[in-house]
Order: sequence, then structure tokens, then C-alpha cells
Amino acid sequence: MLRTTRLLLAALVLFVTIPAVAFANSGENAVTLDTSEVDKGMVGIRLASKTNVVTKAKVSKGSSNYIYTLNTSKDGQTVWLPLQMGDGEYEVAVLENVAGKSYRVNLAEKIRLAVTNAPDVFLNSVQNIDWLTADKASDKAKELTKGAATDEEKAKAIYDYIVKNVSYDKALARTVTSDYVPDIDGTLTSGKAICYGYATLYASMLRSVGIPAKLAMGTTKWVDEYHAWNEVYLNGKWVVVDTTVDAGLSKGTKKVTFDKKANDYTPVKFY
Repeated sequence: MLRTTRLLLAALVLFVTIPAVAFANSGENAVTLDTSEVDKGMVGIRLASKTNVVTKAKVSKGSSNYIYTLNTSKDGQTVWLPLQMGDGEYEVAVLENVAGKSYRVNLAEKIRLAVTNAPDVFLNSVQNIDWLTADKASDKAKELTKGAATDEEKAKAIYDYIVKNVSYDKALARTVTSDYVPDIDGTLTSGKAICYGYATLYASMLRSVGIPAKLAMGTTKWVDEYHAWNEVYLNGKWVVVDTTVDAGLSKGTKKVTFDKKANDYTPVKFY
């Protein structure tokens, strides 16, 4: 995989210290927290108006944290983020860029998560797996799984389609930026993606038909650089699936298997 892809994914998922200045919840954009879906494993950040100011969210639990660059392109929108680090207390902070690498803390609140069924957290439509707005992908998933009797049959039908119809996008890998989030329907339509796009498309299509699916990022023996793949909840356990690797292998003479060995993958982040 190209080095640019590694730089992109590292920028997306690795912890970056953001120097913060004074707390001020009346900054460039009024922000409120929507906790109505916390019991499902996600939290909403509502921005009163669109802004060109770079706005980030930091979701923390204990020593673990995720940082997101928020989509601030629409007035009054709510950006949904996953609470995927298990039950317990989380802290959610929203920060506005004021200059260089300095940020103003616009909002900081603590919330507590207790979900009934942990895998269901990975059914949610969130900022980087926004399947509810990906109508083409959702419709294709329903078409592919029509008549399938089990979740495993559904997962394999969608997998087969992606492996056969999506190719690695070398041009995108050369030009992709650090704030890139795949366009789910765009990937389906173009038939091209980098690993992040493959994994996002597969997770989105699976979630749209009721199958919990993780977007995983980390390293694997199959790829030299930082990588993205999926874990799919089937028959009571998480199964590792890598549509990027298998799309490449299927174009040659090497044997392709739906599920990969978990010990061949080292996840750093899950979405």
C-alpha cells in the first residue's frame, strides 16, 4: 500500500496532543451535546451554524481516546460519534481552532455508557460510517442479500460484490489529505477505493442490513503500511474480513478466503 495511505490513516486515528487555551462555550460556534442515543452507543454534537473554523472532538475513556475533525459544513447539524470503548464513563470535549495548533475548549462533558448488547454499538450510523445517508449502498446491500437465510450468507454476498467490483485507487492514494473521509456511495459508484474506503463501504452495507460491523485500523502481515479492514459479528463472534487484500488477491492466482486469521492483524482503533 502506498505511503500516502499510511500517512492519511495515521493522521486519522493516532492520538495527537492539541494545545488548549481557556474554556469558552461561547466561541465561534455554539455547541451542545445530544445524549438521546447514548444507550445505543453514540453521542451527538450539535453545531448551531456552519463554520470554516476547524472544530475537533475528543472522546475519551480512561487512558484511551479518539479525536475527530468534525464536519461543520451545514447549519444546525448534529454530528454523531461512536462510544465504542465499552461501558463506563466517557468525557466528550469539543475544541475550536484559534491559531496554529492552539484550540479553545468550547464544550466538555462527562457521560456514562451502559448498553444492553455490546455488538449493537457497531450498527450505528456515525460520522465516518454514515450509512443512513448512503442510499445507493444501502439499496445495493438489500438487493444483494435478498433471499439470504443467515447473516453469514448476507455478509458473504456483500463481500463477494465488493471484492469483484472495487479496485484499489492508486491516484487517490497519491493525493489523499489527512482529513479524508470516504464517500460511501461514491466508492460504490466509482468502483475505486483505498483501504479506508473499502472498509467503510463494507461496514456501511453490513450495518444497513442489520449486521454489526467494525471498521478497524492498524497493521497486518498482508500489507506493509498502516491499513484498514473489518470485523463482522457472525454466529456470536467477531470475524476478521479484509476486502482490500482480497480484491487484490482475486485478480491474480492466489486463493482468497472470506475470513482471515485474527492473529495476522493488530488493530489500533475501532469505529
